Amino acid sequence: MSAPLTILCAGAYGIRNAGDDLPLIALMEGLRTALPGRDIQFRALSRHPDEEDARLLGATLVPNLEYESGEAARGRWFRGLNPDDDPEPFERVQAEIAACDLLVLGAGNALLDQTIGLLRGPVPLMALYGSLARLHGKPVMLYGMSVGPLRTEWGRDLSRQLIADAAVVTVRDSDSFALCRELLRRPREIHLLPDATLAVAPPEPGRARQVLRAENLEIPDDMPLIALGLRDLTRALGEATQHRQEEAIVGLLNRWRDRAAFLFVPQSTYREDDDRELAGRLAARAPVGTKCLVVKGRHHPLDLVALYGLASVTIASRLHGAVFSAIAGTPPIGIDYLPKMRGFLDLLPGCHERLALEALSADALDDAIDHLLDDEPARRRRLTARVTELRRQAARYATLAANEGLRARPGGA
Repeated sequence: MSAPLTILCAGAYGIRNAGDDLPLIALMEGLRTALPGRDIQFRALSRHPDEEDARLLGATLVPNLEYESGEAARGRWFRGLNPDDDPEPFERVQAEIAACDLLVLGAGNALLDQTIGLLRGPVPLMALYGSLARLHGKPVMLYGMSVGPLRTEWGRDLSRQLIADAAVVTVRDSDSFALCRELLRRPREIHLLPDATLAVAPPEPGRARQVLRAENLEIPDDMPLIALGLRDLTRALGEATQHRQEEAIVGLLNRWRDRAAFLFVPQSTYREDDDRELAGRLAARAPVGTKCLVVKGRHHPLDLVALYGLASVTIASRLHGAVFSAIAGTPPIGIDYLPKMRGFLDLLPGCHERLALEALSADALDDAIDHLLDDEPARRRRLTARVTELRRQAARYATLAANEGLRARPGGA
């Protein structure tokens, strides 16, 4: 009997963001399908490992090298690497990497240098993990990444080395693909694939009803449902931009107060980035009588996908609000503020609306909703057919991981 295959994943785990968690779930499901009968152990380096996350993800979680908070990290290198540190955190991570058969880095925004130091920020962290894998002769997979922006030479140098050394490189958008090619001094194969979450199949509709019952929410049968997958943009883009988003949504709530119900779906429930806070503010500003349904609990990512499936249309400033909606077959209106949103929506021709931040208004949202609701059944059929094709493409993530993981084992399979 073959020894268990150990896959170690390092990404944005432990920060209660469904868009970061579902790629891990998708990869685990895909590998079990690709390697039927094979004993596979999944482990993940997590910022805040706990039993709830372990149950939700279905993986063994171990602490990574990040600090409990941004405040605790200020002015310091990763845990275990400062002169006055106990080296145990670093030694534990090194042991995890030494014991794995494949190190999977990603998915998501893992290679950007908006915050960076010698041993501080996402790029140095990924590069450190990659260096430890190289030291122990372990293959690395860059999994469904967005690469960039890379504005510093240090960020570019570390990313170049990591991309060059990885056994397999997969990116989720054409801008990242082009930047990888630009960084490399020697050509290598880079796989451009859809967002990794698209590998999952849409859940059964009954799953959404279970969530609604747990939340004590009831959707009216006599009006369409508009789903909202929104994030507070203040930290990323400033107060003026967030004000524009809020005013546009509040204006929409006024216009549609008698014509639709609104379901606020929290993609992130992390203490430093909790979508429920924005949802509460917006619902509180809605006109009296507006049917605002605010999901207040934390739920499995596939539960959120199921919730989007109840809606006629989704408005999303969270990328994975748009992605989850598309998986569920609901056309999204994407608020375009980062290339990753634009790159994803470009994969759905004729099945979405896209609004630039500078054009965001209640009028623009009103027009976009009307357009998507026009001939809604046919639009949903086109979207479902397109996402089915993207799911087929996204299944290659697991195939590539399986091939590289098996290649790392003496005797292969």
